[in-house]
Amino acid sequence: MKKKFVTYLMLAFWFLAIACTEDPDETPQEPMEPEEPVAFMDTASLKSVVLNLVDYIPTWEELERFTADAERLPVPAFEKRALAWLGMGGEGGTFSGDYMKAVLAFNNELIEEFEGNMSSALMAPMPPFSGPNGEEITYPIQPDILDAKLRATTVSFLYEKSLGLPVTFVNFYPPHVDSEKFATKEAFYQWFENRFLPEKVAEAKAAEIMKAEKYMPWPLEFELLINDFGGIFDDGFLSQSSNEEILAFAEDVKIKVLNAVKAHYHGMVVAHLYNNYFLRPDYEYWNQMSYSGFDEIHFAFFPPFDVEGTEIYMDAQLTHYTKIIENSGNIPWVASEISVFEWYVQDGKMEEYEKDMYKATFEKLENAPIPPKGISPAGGYMKTQEAREFVKNYFASH
Repeated sequence: MKKKFVTYLMLAFWFLAIACTEDPDETPQEPMEPEEPVAFMDTASLKSVVLNLVDYIPTWEELERFTADAERLPVPAFEKRALAWLGMGGEGGTFSGDYMKAVLAFNNELIEEFEGNMSSALMAPMPPFSGPNGEEITYPIQPDILDAKLRATTVSFLYEKSLGLPVTFVNFYPPHVDSEKFATKEAFYQWFENRFLPEKVAEAKAAEIMKAEKYMPWPLEFELLINDFGGIFDDGFLSQSSNEEILAFAEDVKIKVLNAVKAHYHGMVVAHLYNNYFLRPDYEYWNQMSYSGFDEIHFAFFPPFDVEGTEIYMDAQLTHYTKIIENSGNIPWVASEISVFEWYVQDGKMEEYEKDMYKATFEKLENAPIPPKGISPAGGYMKTQEAREFVKNYFASH
């Protein structure tokens, strides 16, 4: 035992002697590399990124690990979508606490309650909510703020798509925003080319990156947009124009927008429309328009008065909408906004009439000369449980 100990001791001294003869300058120790912290965007899940959007909106480069493999989902044969109203929480609604968590919860509640098969998510609730100095965002949105909002929307919509819900992308302008006023057509086209079209191109590029299933390229229904652009009811440059001149202007705007966005977006481009043919027979010229070149038409409906008024209104709207569909080569269409608003209902009888007005509307749609391929009622606005139950049962049976 003693002999073994002496042997081990001699070996230890031998190794120590060798180590001492080496020049430390000739064989320096490798310095320890400081460990780089793992960035949030390198590992975070898509849901985590959504929940943190108020604090941080990723760059397009950071989003590539989500967008690189993005694909368009198949759109259901019959689309069922419950629309929000004035963003999450309804009229005047606000949420305390975690804002983005509340947004996701609101979108999910609409899907679960009505069993929709299309996402209810919108661009409007996405940050940023103001300019760099807290100023209100102007429309068209200035490019740097628009880019940030498009990146935030891309995250939100990719998350919706991860749940199996096809998305419809549109940059709706808020209802309170005053439209630009143009005294001359030349002034309009200068603004249109320098402000409006660049916004649409940026949207189309983002819609393609996120592989949005559908894209609406104007901020409100087209006929209303042309009324605003031309100041038809506000002493603008189209206020004294003939019907033919108004339609020629609308056609030019429509084609310029369509060509601009189709150069960058390759999904379904949607023309969304509304003109009240029931109350404005002098403006029936809008039914002469064609939207060939678009992939779908989305029509809005705002039933008025009571059940009888709803039926008369629906007959008028569907007569003219059918003509537009036929003008456009019978492309598919969706009843994309069906809203029974209490300010349109007779004598404040919203609770009494709401469900039956929806029922009358849906029945007219089912029996239309060319029925829609989808229905989108204002689920976020409905006032009565009876109306909600009717829509839920209708969705469940279709």
